[in-house]
Formats: sequence, structure tokens, C-alpha cells
Amino acid sequence: MKRLLVILILLCISFSLFADTRIKEKLKASIDKIEAPDEIKVFLIAMIPIFELRGAIPIGMLKYELPLWKVIPISLAGNMFPIFFILLFFDIITKICFKVPFLKKILEAIFARTRRKTEVIQKYEEIGLMLFVAIPLPITGAWTGSLAAYLFGLKFWKSILFIFLGVCIAAVVVTFLTSLKWIGAGIAAVVLIAVFIYNQVKKKTSHS
Repeated sequence: MKRLLVILILLCISFSLFADTRIKEKLKASIDKIEAPDEIKVFLIAMIPIFELRGAIPIGMLKYELPLWKVIPISLAGNMFPIFFILLFFDIITKICFKVPFLKKILEAIFARTRRKTEVIQKYEEIGLMLFVAIPLPITGAWTGSLAAYLFGLKFWKSILFIFLGVCIAAVVVTFLTSLKWIGAGIAAVVLIAVFIYNQVKKKTSHS
């Protein structure tokens, strides 16, 4: 049972780092089929690493047409709910995984990718953690941020606080862009393209 729980947590963390659009769409369709209030669906979406709050707020506002006073606190709660347990138990999970060669390889791959993507946290610690979580871009977010906080040895309650502050900032940004509808989508697209170009230039510079 304990090993199964470890595998499930590793799969969730892997989703936040490696998942593609097809997996995202399948998960969204599966949640839509659940016979539950829309508020519960928003909470579940916010919990999932490849969606988090950045996916829950637009879906809650535009698809389920829930009021902001419901969408924002539900999304915040859903996004933060698994983070507490990741930070609390990841040391135990790591020790268990490193005893199993297959799980050790998975975890080492996750660690390596996380370290590459979270240099700002290593450099600026708690402030870097908040900024990393606050920027609603692919690979950023509370799941990856919590893993990075563990890897770089940040203190538990400080990590919780600064991840929460980052999630709150992300909620403001995502809500603002969502309220602009097509204009917000256009702004988000331009930012994503700029980030992609920056990453490609950075890769070429590092290899040259």
C-alpha cells in the first residue's frame, strides 16, 4: 500500500514536468464526466499538477460560469491541498524510492529536470520560490515549486508561506487575463512565444 502511494505521488509530479496536451485534454474530459457539483470539479482541476490554479480559474469562470467569489478560493484551496503533504512526506517518499531501483531512476530524472527548471529558487530561495510559483507558465507552479523547495533544503513553513503567496499572485494574474477573454488569451500567447524563444536562445548559447 505504501509503495502504491509513492508511485501515485511520483506519477503526479511527473505530470507537472513531462505531460503533453493530449494527456491534459483526456484528464479534463474525465473530470467533466464526474457527476458532482461544478465547485468540486474546479477543486479537483486545481489539485492536478498539469492544470493547477492556472487551469482551474479559467475553466471555473468560462466553462462552469461560477462567480469569482467561488472560483478563486476553491482554486486556491485545491492548488494548495496536495502541496502540504508533498513537503511534509517527500523526505520519507525519497528514502522509500531509493531502495527500489526502478523508482530511484524515476525520482532521479524528476530531480534533474526540476533543478534545471528552478535555478531562480536555488539563487533567491524563498523569494525565488514565490516568483517561480507566481508566474503562470508551463513547468512553473506549486507542484514543481514544492519539489524544488525540498531539493534545495528550504524550511517547511517558509516554503508553505511563499508557495501560498505565489499561488495568490498567480490567481490575480490568471483572473485578470481570463476576464479579458480573447485579449487575455492573446497576451498569454505572446508571453508563451517569448518564453519559448528565450529558452531556445539560452539552449543554443549554453551549447556554443
